[in-house]
Amino acid sequence: MLRHVFHQRLVLPFGLLAFAGLISSSHCQEPAINAINPGAVVPGATMNLQLNGGNLAAPKKLWTSFPCEAVLAEGIDKNGENPAQITYKLTVPPGTPCGIHSMRIVTDKGVSLLRFLLVDDLPSIASVGNNTTLAAAQPISVPTAVDGTVPNQGWQYFKFPAQAGQRISIEVLARRIGSTLDPMIRVLDAKGRELAFNDDTPGLSSDSSVTHTFKDAGEYIVELRDIKYGAGTYRLRIGDFPIATVAYPLAVQRGTTANMTLAGFNVEGLTPIPVAIPTDAVANWQNVSVKRPNGQSGFSTIAVVSTPQFLETEPNNAPEQANRVEFGHDINGRLDQPGDVDRFIFTAKKDQTATFTGITRQQGSPSDLNFKVLNKDGGQVAAAEDTGTSEGSLVFKAPADGDYVLFVEDLNHRGGSEHAYRIAVAVNAQQFSLAASTDTFNIPAGGNILATVTTVRTGHAGPIELSATNLPPGVTASKSVIGAGRNDAVITLQAPADLAPGQLFGIKIIGTARIGDADVVVLAETGGVLKTRNGNMRWAPQHLADDLAAAASPAPGFSWRAEPSEVVFGKDLSAKVKLIGTRAAGFEEAVAVAITPAQNGLPAGVTIAVKNIDKGQTEAEITISANNQAPLGDFTAGLTGTLKQGDKTAVQGMALRLKLAAPMTIKLDPAGGKIAKTGDLVVKAIIERNPAFTGPVNVTLQNLPAGVTAAPAMIPADQTSVDVKLTAANAAAASVNNLTAKADAMAGAAKLEAVSAAVTLTVE
Repeated sequence: MLRHVFHQRLVLPFGLLAFAGLISSSHCQEPAINAINPGAVVPGATMNLQLNGGNLAAPKKLWTSFPCEAVLAEGIDKNGENPAQITYKLTVPPGTPCGIHSMRIVTDKGVSLLRFLLVDDLPSIASVGNNTTLAAAQPISVPTAVDGTVPNQGWQYFKFPAQAGQRISIEVLARRIGSTLDPMIRVLDAKGRELAFNDDTPGLSSDSSVTHTFKDAGEYIVELRDIKYGAGTYRLRIGDFPIATVAYPLAVQRGTTANMTLAGFNVEGLTPIPVAIPTDAVANWQNVSVKRPNGQSGFSTIAVVSTPQFLETEPNNAPEQANRVEFGHDINGRLDQPGDVDRFIFTAKKDQTATFTGITRQQGSPSDLNFKVLNKDGGQVAAAEDTGTSEGSLVFKAPADGDYVLFVEDLNHRGGSEHAYRIAVAVNAQQFSLAASTDTFNIPAGGNILATVTTVRTGHAGPIELSATNLPPGVTASKSVIGAGRNDAVITLQAPADLAPGQLFGIKIIGTARIGDADVVVLAETGGVLKTRNGNMRWAPQHLADDLAAAASPAPGFSWRAEPSEVVFGKDLSAKVKLIGTRAAGFEEAVAVAITPAQNGLPAGVTIAVKNIDKGQTEAEITISANNQAPLGDFTAGLTGTLKQGDKTAVQGMALRLKLAAPMTIKLDPAGGKIAKTGDLVVKAIIERNPAFTGPVNVTLQNLPAGVTAAPAMIPADQTSVDVKLTAANAAAASVNNLTAKADAMAGAAKLEAVSAAVTLTVE
């Protein structure tokens, strides 16, 4: 049967890993989970889960990405007091979907980084470790799952019984759960002769699997090693289950029900099961698992989307067989046979535009899609561009009213049950994406934590305002912005001194941009963080890539702030900012101040002359300058302060909002705009200075009517306007509509200029 539970974030006694690019106080170590035993929990069961790591003593919560009850296990000496090991008793509800989930532990020192935790209906055992030769193969039963480690330049062997005609699935989870192991498996008979072999199973991110039907009853052996004889941990599953690469269809629309099955190997005979997604579903992903009759589960994830989903029907290879689909609906299909092609026909109006994006490998399908839009005569209108590990996309703009065909195939003409795909069709395509440099925010009480948010722009070039939601009480986010034309900015989370420890908050970092007449909001994801942290795994579990956690950590060795926190200056101008620090007792050494990111962390033409806060001092003044090539607009600069005191290091971040504005603007008040042929008129020139400019301003009127003069005027440094007298001497009756006031001034050696908007002056 298929089991499904909507992905939830629970801040209960339940329950996550570390990352470069995250800046906070580091002299108090957060909890860390380095290993778990067993490697999975069982749906509908109560069992003990042992965590090994560091700083685990006095835990407050164990968080999991699926609903469960978690309490400290009883009967274990000093359980909860040992910083290196702790054991929880978990009760997992029946129906919890099998698959890759996650966990975190919370203490008064903060929250741990995310750790993968499997839910599996196979019973777990541990490798004995000395089963490194064929003769020493570890006896196991079927079905079972083995958690273990392949030693460097070593092997693992397991022997099991099989009946004549019995079909058994064998798969290794290693790269998919962040292990460095690149597994290879062989199935051998009792004499060591090879019956089956697999290195990389398409769609399993370099992990291996085999489905084999045994001709004769007897004892057989599984050999497991790294393809390059390296080392790494694994979970070896053996039983009667589908080896799933991807769920099919790949997505379900909110408020609808879809008949879900699995694509992959040993999936024959699976009965599609309806999966209902609530209309108000918040999460963008859901784990699903399908169990073979009298067997065990295979598992995958589905996307939860707001777009209607179309499911192909075969045959649709030939032009006359194309499936009719409504323009703007996503398309789910499967290339069932080698050389299979799929065609979908839709109607579009002239100049209607949409972006078609292929989705396969990031969700588990091995297909490398080639797709294009054709006109009614078979001529190509648009084709997807290859973008490396992504499936590519195309932008379609209908040249005329009529029918068009989407043509889909595998780039290498492969096919099979596992070659499922989805084409996401966005009529109003998202014009940028966001990625955060961490998924774990341990915010020191009274201090802050800094992270970098990066954007990939696919249309929007303007500013993106950053903010954070679901923050702990009293915690605030800096007013950061990814400036126009830039691709990153830092954001800080600032905690009050009384932030309560031991609580976990599922936060969000969002970017908001004004595009057309709408405010577009995009969530920052952390798939790149998970990928890097877990041995550069090929694909991070997408359903875990938007789980950001925040908790309180102990107070830092120092904290700081800036006056002002928003700095206004501009081309050829400079501004001074005071860094004000507060030191904890015993932290007297100098605070080293640096720009972050160190490379390309500032807008072009902007420089910061940083100064350290000297030993024993609490203040330093820095100067921020812009040359005449600097862009105007809002930007964010990041600073880090590092204080090393003996064996302790405290690091604090800072986000400075930079507002680059024109040095000055000038406005001309024409006082009615009429002057007699032989008369006078007093007009007013009004200047608004950039706060970084305080000097005098010279004013000259331009485009005066013939016969009208005005003497140059000057606005003193302490004033904002000047009266300018116009004199007409037998001027001819006329009218001009382009009278302007030009302002010029000096800022050091730089010449500053501004011109007012034009006004009308009439001689009568």
